[in-house]
Amino acid sequence: MCITAFDAVSGPRYTAFSELLPLLAIGTSPFLKVKEIRQAIDTSSLTITNSTTLSSPFATLSFSASATFEVRSPSRIQVTFKEGTFQPPQIKSSVDLPENVNVFGQQINISPVQQSLGPLQDAVASIGRVISGQPPLKVPIPGDRTSSWLLTTYLDEDIRISRGDGGLFVLVKEGSPLLAQ
Repeated sequence: MCITAFDAVSGPRYTAFSELLPLLAIGTSPFLKVKEIRQAIDTSSLTITNSTTLSSPFATLSFSASATFEVRSPSRIQVTFKEGTFQPPQIKSSVDLPENVNVFGQQINISPVQQSLGPLQDAVASIGRVISGQPPLKVPIPGDRTSSWLLTTYLDEDIRISRGDGGLFVLVKEGSPLLAQ
């Protein structure tokens, strides 16, 4: 197995990583969706970037964690996280609420709320103009959680299954026909 086969990955399709589970649970709410979770491995610079994009009716939020890695064997790497980056929110030009929301198994029609959002949309647009163009917020990752390891247990042209001290990860490569399923 060789880690270089997965330079960019969309995923995870499955994870047992406890710190990611709350994020995935948030994505089941009607007003906040996980748009993308991705891992990019750059073998030339020995860096990894884990990134997440969330989408709400008002804005798209993106954040990432960057790390360096050291190859310990053909299937194992040692990872050291360096910093987290929070991109300025991308404010949407209009509020995009669903017509109905499922609350505890009951469909609630919220289209009347959509019709009364004119003043709120103006405020959101004003905020968007203020924060657009702001630089991302970069935060060093401190403490003993910066070091981790990752062991690739299965790898083909579409899937990578890895285990680490944080859990189990099943990732599908960007562009794979498996993503269309």
